[in-house]
Amino acid sequence: MFQRFLRKMLFSLCFLFLFTMRYVDLTFSVALNDLPLLIGWEGVGVPLVEIEIEGWKKLNSEYMETTDLAKIVANLEKRLKLKTLAPPLQGDELDFSYITLEGCLEEQVQVVITLQSIRNDTDGAETYCGVIALPNSAETLAETVLRLERAFTPEVGEMPLAVMLGGVWPGRLSAGEADQLMKSVFHRLQVTDSIGTADFDHGRWSAWSNLIGGKAQRPGCHINLEFAYRYEPSADQTRIALATPALPGYF
Repeated sequence: MFQRFLRKMLFSLCFLFLFTMRYVDLTFSVALNDLPLLIGWEGVGVPLVEIEIEGWKKLNSEYMETTDLAKIVANLEKRLKLKTLAPPLQGDELDFSYITLEGCLEEQVQVVITLQSIRNDTDGAETYCGVIALPNSAETLAETVLRLERAFTPEVGEMPLAVMLGGVWPGRLSAGEADQLMKSVFHRLQVTDSIGTADFDHGRWSAWSNLIGGKAQRPGCHINLEFAYRYEPSADQTRIALATPALPGYF
């Protein structure tokens, strides 16, 4: 019994390491609108080196075998016209089934799709679907978001999507400098309300902008924009991230 529990926990943790948006209640997908998030990034003043689109959704409260999960993945692969890099990774671990497919779009955008189903010892069950896409340029971002929405909606319903932009500031970014960058970004996006804190080597602000669609639930409020930084001593650089509607939990 204990070994079964450990196996399920191990696979769940590996999955959640990649798909951490489970901890944010994304009630709407990010809107296209030419993605004003890119306009906000211009206020950071460093090159855009990282783009990530991430989605996570609970499909149902039932247990699904790997064969059933594989049908959903196959349909998503077809709708996206995904060029797969290898056969899907899949398995059934007692009360845990999963399947992961990795591939790329014509624009060389890497995509990872994962489904998992867990059945607990009280006869309860949950099935989830997650996706991560890594556009290689700002020019392909809007098109990638649109393709994901068009592919996932017929198969799993509306898939809440989050977009994160990232860059690197050489050396340590002070709290004062980070505050000025945040204000520059939020000014460009016409932020009406924000809250956050900055420390010696990291900081994070959450905000609301009427220029951006979508929202995420935070205690006591809704947000649709987040700005954060984190100093990495080993590389002597500061990672900066801007996301809508919220940053992934691992940042």
